[in-house]
Amino acid sequence: MKMAWIYMASGFGSRFGENKLLVELAGKPLYRHGLDRLIEAKKRVEETEGWQVQLIVVSQYREILETAASLGAEPVMNTKSAEGIAASLRFGTEAAKDARILVYSVADQPGMRTESFVDFLKGFVQSGKGMGCVCAGGRRGNPAAFCAGYREELLKLTGDRGGSRLLKRFPEDVWQYSVEERELKDVDLPEDLGQWK
Repeated sequence: MKMAWIYMASGFGSRFGENKLLVELAGKPLYRHGLDRLIEAKKRVEETEGWQVQLIVVSQYREILETAASLGAEPVMNTKSAEGIAASLRFGTEAAKDARILVYSVADQPGMRTESFVDFLKGFVQSGKGMGCVCAGGRRGNPAAFCAGYREELLKLTGDRGGSRLLKRFPEDVWQYSVEERELKDVDLPEDLGQWK
């Protein structure tokens, strides 16, 4: 089975005050925490399940794209990042031409564990549902997964809201995977970094 895991790392960090994705956390840039775990998760499911995982990194930042390429991921430049998260989602979806499953993750959640990425993907495939997402404490979050049947709907999304619109529109087709609340916490403000140090 071929799937694409799209790592969206294009945010401006306007509330943070600077490019938060490049801010150092525990010895490496913030975005590397999730990316490194995704690379490990990709290896695990390819070895244990025999799936083919295309890891795509979408960013407006050349430094992130160059690092992604050096780590074996496919870099995709986001030339419309001012539009919001839907632009990253569309660029990533377009790069994943023949994937049966499309999975999207954001780059400002340093607490997501490799095991959660792996178990989420396996559980989604087994669920038979068309969409899936992680959740904690009743709140949905990323990553989110979609079968290829939703590809055209994903490509139509605009603005600063992503696939959550589809999850709300087709609730009967959504599978959820629970994680610890800490894994879903993102970094929006400088003080948020303290919870990870």
